[in-house]
Amino acid sequence: MPNVQQTKFNKGAYIALAFMAAIVLVVFLKIDFRIKIAIDVALVLVFLFIRRGYLFFYRAAVAYKKGNDEKIWANFERALKAGVDFDRKVQIGSLYIQRGDASRGVEILESVMFNPKSNEFAPKAAIICSMGYWRLGETAKAISTLEDLREAGIRDDNLSINLETYYLETGDLKSAKKAIAEGRKNNTENNGLMDNRGWYEIQMGQWQKARELYDELIDDRNAKFPEAYLHGAQVSIHYGDISQAVDRLGWSLSKNFSKTCIVSKDYISKLMLGLENPATRAEFAKAMEDHHVEVACAKEFAGLEKAVEFDADAADVIVPQEKKPAAPKKAAKEEASEDEVLNTDVDDDDREPNTDLDDEDVVIAASMGAYEEPEDQDMPDTSVSDDDDREPNTDLDEKDK
Repeated sequence: MPNVQQTKFNKGAYIALAFMAAIVLVVFLKIDFRIKIAIDVALVLVFLFIRRGYLFFYRAAVAYKKGNDEKIWANFERALKAGVDFDRKVQIGSLYIQRGDASRGVEILESVMFNPKSNEFAPKAAIICSMGYWRLGETAKAISTLEDLREAGIRDDNLSINLETYYLETGDLKSAKKAIAEGRKNNTENNGLMDNRGWYEIQMGQWQKARELYDELIDDRNAKFPEAYLHGAQVSIHYGDISQAVDRLGWSLSKNFSKTCIVSKDYISKLMLGLENPATRAEFAKAMEDHHVEVACAKEFAGLEKAVEFDADAADVIVPQEKKPAAPKKAAKEEASEDEVLNTDVDDDDREPNTDLDDEDVVIAASMGAYEEPEDQDMPDTSVSDDDDREPNTDLDEKDK
């Protein structure tokens, strides 16, 4: 079973306790024993009926781990219809945006955002919903949503990552610079934020700064999202190291490509074709360098059409090499300028929301005979947290056991 997480005592837990207390109280009633049993059974059935949405949520999460797409969405819809709390609605909406239907995800998340009772879940829903707007081509709406949250005093790494990404993709470097500076005043710089800073340096033509960032992000931190490797490959191209660029692009293919990534596997594969092929390598590398802003945003550029299939057995073909373990870090400099003093002690680099199962999901599932031991797999993490996870997570919480 995956590692579990502690969750706060929520409304669902209070409901469960209330039913448990009622069941215990029935024992002390001065009535026939058979009537006591009947009342207790009725209470259990009522509880399971009220909480049936969590059983469907549990089934969807298990289906997600097994890669059964048909059951994922069918059970999530049943969970929503039966009723689940705001936390799980946010998780479901997030996964729709990451892996399914962005329009449906936005619809679910907006129902949380605009509900006056959603409290702390409203900003979480809005941050994730911005990715849905972005996927639907409503970038201005995505930006304004996050800017409103920031003006309201909301501070969150995922908000910073997303907002910076939208600025950088639209070429608003002035706003990007301001957001990058503000987001790192008192916070640890996680991998997603570091990638955005490197992306900004690439667009500004500050290649040495970008080089230092991506050497750390790729070689030391082993970033888990493909954008870091695309941008790192661009740095390699700039410094004439095409072999390293091919390696970095090749390593990116082992990362998770969700529907909210700015780059696709097809785009990475095309870049690799152009660089691996000795007949197109030099010209293709120059095209990437000349159009580095478009490449950084994973957009079409003049010269991309030269990436075509070729004889992989031909002489001088470059193929990606296996990534070597990170070397021990060198001692930090004793002195650094104000601009260089950044805390980068973050191990994870996921950028996206969280579909963790709550304890009661599994408790209910087990009571109805539907519990299954999940298979251990690398799952995308959609947690909105202090880390920089880019992908959804269906790990079981402590109550799920």
